[in-house]
Amino acid sequence: MKEIEQLTEDCNKLQQISELTVSLRCQHQVLEDTIRDLQREIQRQLNDRQSNDSQLSQLELTLNSPTGAQTMTVVFSKPEKRTQWEETFTDAKQKLATSVEKHPTPEFISSVPIRKTRAGLQFTCASPTLGGQKDVWVCNSDGYVGQVCVLSLLPEPTVTSCNGVCNARILCVASVPASIENQRNSQLSSSPNISISIEDAAQQLKKLQLNNKTQQSTDEDDTDNVQLESSSSSDDSEGENSCDKSTNNQTPAQSDPIVIPQHQQQDSIGSNSGLGDESENNQNQSTMWLGTEDGCIHVYNCTDNIRIKKNKIKIQHVSAVYSILYLDNRVFVSLANGDILIYTRDVNGWNTTSPLHISVGTVTEPVTKLLNVAGKIWCSIQGIIKVLNTSSLHVENQIQISNDSKPITNMATLSNCVWISIQNSAHIKCFHSTSYDLLFEVNLAPSVNKMLSNCDDIIRQHKAACLRVTSLLACKDLIWVGTSAGVLLTIPAQGLCQGSPIPAVTGIPHGHTGHVRFLTTVETTSLIDENAKRLSMHGKTKPEITKTLVISGGDGYEDFRSSGNNTMSEIAGREDSTNHLLLWDV
Repeated sequence: MKEIEQLTEDCNKLQQISELTVSLRCQHQVLEDTIRDLQREIQRQLNDRQSNDSQLSQLELTLNSPTGAQTMTVVFSKPEKRTQWEETFTDAKQKLATSVEKHPTPEFISSVPIRKTRAGLQFTCASPTLGGQKDVWVCNSDGYVGQVCVLSLLPEPTVTSCNGVCNARILCVASVPASIENQRNSQLSSSPNISISIEDAAQQLKKLQLNNKTQQSTDEDDTDNVQLESSSSSDDSEGENSCDKSTNNQTPAQSDPIVIPQHQQQDSIGSNSGLGDESENNQNQSTMWLGTEDGCIHVYNCTDNIRIKKNKIKIQHVSAVYSILYLDNRVFVSLANGDILIYTRDVNGWNTTSPLHISVGTVTEPVTKLLNVAGKIWCSIQGIIKVLNTSSLHVENQIQISNDSKPITNMATLSNCVWISIQNSAHIKCFHSTSYDLLFEVNLAPSVNKMLSNCDDIIRQHKAACLRVTSLLACKDLIWVGTSAGVLLTIPAQGLCQGSPIPAVTGIPHGHTGHVRFLTTVETTSLIDENAKRLSMHGKTKPEITKTLVISGGDGYEDFRSSGNNTMSEIAGREDSTNHLLLWDV
C-alpha cells in the first residue's frame, strides 16, 4: 500500500514537470520525450501494483436473496484487513450454526508452550489433581526418562515445574480421591440426621486374597497397609529419578477386613482432602498414581510439590502398567501380562502388598485400556471388549469391536453410549452401553480435510493419507476427538439410540501441527467480583464460579483458519517442534 502511494505521488510530480516544460522557450523536445517515457514506466508499475494488491484486498461473497443468488465484492484497504475480517466472519458463521444446534462452540482460551528439557520428549498422558488446588499433571517421556510438568490454572494457566520422576516411559496417570469412609464420617458429624448403610464385602475379598499370589513389592516399611507420610527429599537424591526393580517374594499377613461401599456409579472426584487441619493424616489425602513402562506405580499426594517431594509409595510389578482406573474405593491396574490387579484400602491406608489378582487377558493379548461404564469395567483386548463385573470380578460379556483384530486405541463413555477408536483408522464406533449394539460408525476424514483446506497441498495429502484417531474425551454433551493430523473435532452425543441419525462432526479452528497426544478435562473455581464477595460475608452467596476446561496436549500449535499464511514463517517453524497445551472453556 505504501509503494502504491509513492508511485502515485511520482506520477503527480511528473505531470507538474511536464506542464512546466511546455513553458520553456528553448528547444525541449528531448526533455518532453524523456518525461513522457518516465510517466509511462511509472504508470505501468502503478497498474501492476494496484492489480496485485486489489486481488489480495478483495473478497467475493455470494448472497442468497428472494430474487436469486447475488455476488458482492468487498474491497479492503489492506490485505491484512481482509484476512482478519474473513477469520472473524467464518468464526461467526460457525458459532451461529452450532447455536442453532444448541451446542455452543467451545471458547479457546490460550496455548501454553512447554519447552523440552531433553530432545525427543513427547506428551503421553495427563490428569487433573483433586481437591481445591486445581492443577494438571502432564506426563512427558522420551523412552528413557519420565517427566511430570505441573500446569497451574489459577490465576492464569502457567507451567510451574517440569521434573523427572523415573527412568522409564510414563504410560498412564490417574487421580484417586481420599478415603470414602473418612469423607462420610465428616459428613455424618456435620449432618447427624443422615444415615448411610454400607454392605460389608470383606468376606468375599478375604476369600479372593487367600488364592492370590503376591507379585508386587514396595520400598516402604514391611507393613500391610502403607501410610502416605509427607516428607521432603534432597535435591541431589539419586533415587528420585529411578525405579527400584527389586521384588519381595514374601507372602504378607492378611490385612484387616476391608469395607467397600457397593455403588453402581463411579465415586465423586470432588474431594477436598488435604485442605483441612494440619493434624489430618496424610494417608487421607487425594493421590496421583503414575504407571510406567518398567512396571512401577509411583504414588504422590495431590498437594505435593513434585520438585521437592519423593513418591510416597512405589510399587514394582512384573510387567508394564498400561492403565489405572479408580472405582468404588478401589484402584484397578492392568498389566502387560494380561492381569488386572485390584488395590484396596482400609482406615489405615492402601494395602499395596497383597492386591487381588485376576487374569483377563494374556501376554500376547493384554488389557490395554480400562473404562468405567455404569459401574462395570470395559477392558480392551486387541479388537474385543471384555465386560468385567466389579462385584463378582468375573467377565460377564464379550463384545467384538474389530473384525480384523485391529487393536482398540481409545474409549470414552457419555450417557448410554461408548465411543471406541481402532488402530490406524479415521472412524469411530458408537456402542450402546447396556445392549452392546453398534449404533453407528462415524467417518472423520471429511471434517478433518475441511479443516486442512488452507494447508499446503503436500502437507494436507500426507496428513490425510495417515489419518487416525489418537485420543477421545467425553465432556458435558460432547465427544472430543484428537487426530494424528492435529485437528480436534467435537460430536454431540446426547439422546442417541438405535436408529438415531449420525450426529454432525464439527472441527475446531485451533489445533496442533502434529499429533494430538492426549485430551483431559478439569473443573476450576474462580473468585467473582468484589461486590459478590462482600455479599457472601453477610449472606448466602458463594463468591465462586465453576467452569469446565478441556485441555489438549500435542506437537506444536496451529490456527487452521490461517495455516496457509504461516507455513513459511520462521516462528511457525520453531513452534512446530514445541509441545503445546491448548485450553478451551466449555
